[in-house]
Amino acid sequence: MSIIGTIYEDVTTDVLGLMGTWQWLVTVLLTVLMMPAMLNQYEDMFLLKPTNDIKCELPEIHDIANSSLCSFSILNNITEEVKCHKWRIKLLGLIWLKKSWLIFCDDKFKLLSTTIICRLGFVFGCVIFGLISDSFGRKRVIAVNIIAESFFGLILTFCDSEAWFHLLIFLRSLFASGYFYTGIVLICEIASNSWRTYLIMIVTLPRVFAIAYIVPLANSLPNLETFNFMACVFCLVCIAPLRWLPESPQWLLYSRKIFLAEKILFKAALKNKIKLCSDFKIRPVNHKAYNCLDESRTCISILYTYNTRIIVVFSLIFWTVYNFLWSFLYVKTNSDGRMLYIEVLVFFGILECLTIILLKKFKLKHILLINVTIMGTLTTGILIYNRFQIKDTNIDFIHTAALSTGMMGHAILLNITPRLFAINVRATIFGFCHSSGQLGTIMCYLLYLLDLDDHKSLIFVHIGATFILTALSYVIPDVDGRELPDIVEDMDYFSELSKPLRWVTQKTNSPSQEEVEMRIYSFGSAVRNPSVNSHSAESVPARDIGFKNLWQSFISSVRHRLR
Repeated sequence: MSIIGTIYEDVTTDVLGLMGTWQWLVTVLLTVLMMPAMLNQYEDMFLLKPTNDIKCELPEIHDIANSSLCSFSILNNITEEVKCHKWRIKLLGLIWLKKSWLIFCDDKFKLLSTTIICRLGFVFGCVIFGLISDSFGRKRVIAVNIIAESFFGLILTFCDSEAWFHLLIFLRSLFASGYFYTGIVLICEIASNSWRTYLIMIVTLPRVFAIAYIVPLANSLPNLETFNFMACVFCLVCIAPLRWLPESPQWLLYSRKIFLAEKILFKAALKNKIKLCSDFKIRPVNHKAYNCLDESRTCISILYTYNTRIIVVFSLIFWTVYNFLWSFLYVKTNSDGRMLYIEVLVFFGILECLTIILLKKFKLKHILLINVTIMGTLTTGILIYNRFQIKDTNIDFIHTAALSTGMMGHAILLNITPRLFAINVRATIFGFCHSSGQLGTIMCYLLYLLDLDDHKSLIFVHIGATFILTALSYVIPDVDGRELPDIVEDMDYFSELSKPLRWVTQKTNSPSQEEVEMRIYSFGSAVRNPSVNSHSAESVPARDIGFKNLWQSFISSVRHRLR
């Protein structure tokens, strides 16, 4: 019944079908709940600009020559320039707020420090909520993050202290970082093999747009306080749909909460108009499948085997290098004052449609390879252009193409990464990937802090980064049409074999062969036999992945040709 190499659908798809009303409902809910990811403008604080709605509160004297946002000039015997210490900000265009401190009047160092503080909050938060998600569930993390986002957004609206401001930014990033990726993990675990790529594309759209459009979105509103308040209101509205968001049935099964998984799938079947018998049950298929439920929940086990270790290390390196490359491109475009938002949106839409068409012929990792190579090459070209002041070049088109391919690459990276990991460590390692990506961004920002953003050596750094991303894109395992790995052992065999069938369901009163076997092995109708359904194929060592496998293939090919 369970043959290594056969592609099996997970229990969710086995019960509910490839696609239905319930799957679409979860997709829409997760897409909406991912939108608050577009509302933390402090990720790139140093790129934000003050608006005309912020006014310096002038003293009641009549000999003021001129005034700006941060200072004003007093005419006495000599003209004296005085720093502004009080400001008025109009919240929502209705309420005037008084401020005794304004971040836009700080120097470049403080603005960049604020951005790095925000990013450090994400570094720790992504790891912490990954662990929480694998231990207590995906839905719980999303709920905590949405509530935290609304709470800290409201406090930041009325905050008037520099010290508290930086502390609140760190806490907001720390406690509102899990929904960046937990929703992607959840949609992975409820989607069928054939629909998984497309549903993840939909759910990740808010996050992909956030990395490119959060700065122009924040700059388009009157002030940061208005932005914070609107983000708070939106997050409060998002709390209501949480009651319809289900927990991942697959996570529940491997957390020994089989009854809750049965309950969720039974209700989902009603939405999909699928009839299940009143005695609907899900059970491990045999004694060997029961043993999978006892697998350790720590990430240490992934270091025991070569393949799992390589998958994790390659993923962390890819996220770090990719975010470094993207952040440099994004900051360079914005600091040069290039307003290419419409062009990038149109170009990205074309790439999205082209990717959907290419998925019928190409694998996801090959499309990722194309996008990261183009982005890296064009970014290097922008550096060369700025360094040598090359004329007669359509530099705006190069920026547009680089940003669009960068966004597309990020979308595909979000699509591939969580599908490589076992269910008990999936959110944890995916959180580590996001955390390493934030570290890559911080490294990029430190170059700006040290005024090294135009150093000639950066050309070679970007060439090296592009080469690393291209090489890693080529060696990562294929995920197209494959089921998700359940345990760490599945990660070891991911590149060549499929996992065995571990769960079966009793859906009707007239049982199928699988349901009969389920009753035999899972419901106590017979004594469990550990040797049943064991396969010699499972004991065959997994083929090595990564560059080691490429080198062995190359040597084998050369030897074959020399014979």
